[in-house]
Amino acid sequence: MNQPNAFAAFREHRGVVYRTSTYLQWGPNSEGHRSLGSCLLLNPGSAKLFRERPASGHSIMGQTTLDPTMRQLIRLVEAIYGTRALAGRFHIYNLFSVQNAAAVSAISHFEQLIDEKETTLEAQLVSTQELQKHPWLLLGWGLSHHHSWQQFSSLKKLWKQRIAAAGVPTFGKPCPKGIDYYHPSPPLHATKETIMEELVEIYRKTIGRKSAHPL
Repeated sequence: MNQPNAFAAFREHRGVVYRTSTYLQWGPNSEGHRSLGSCLLLNPGSAKLFRERPASGHSIMGQTTLDPTMRQLIRLVEAIYGTRALAGRFHIYNLFSVQNAAAVSAISHFEQLIDEKETTLEAQLVSTQELQKHPWLLLGWGLSHHHSWQQFSSLKKLWKQRIAAAGVPTFGKPCPKGIDYYHPSPPLHATKETIMEELVEIYRKTIGRKSAHPL
């Protein structure tokens, strides 16, 4: 199966790097922008542009390295669709766009940026029209939680409202309390295998062929 590439848009503001748009591309761009699916994770990880960095106050789009989460998502998408040749994009959304590979540090930083009015909750969301382009959305922002993270809690509620309004089919492995969802790419290799098998099974039971775009 052809190896996909990753592309993303980055923006730097006051020393903070935001990754505002990310997708994995199977096949050449000339074959169209058909969506193979999408996911909603916590925040952008360690993937970086191959060449340039965004200048302060400007955005730049380009091909990026593949971080561990992207590699796991590639395996997941290919497991869902089987052996057929894929052509299209898998879109990676994040609850918030501040780039930081450490989850707890990222959330605390995001809370600070909101409090300092450097960004807003609404700026993290995408439109219902954009969400409706996808055959499905994997929920997997992880289980990080702390009672002091009020902005983070409000942001998750806003995302859930936006997803419900879009009506896009969703799936994921919920935590025991049913509030958060396990991340699709945990650190341990053995756990990566387990969660991928579980997510593929959940997909087949809840989404299945009826909602997937024909390939």
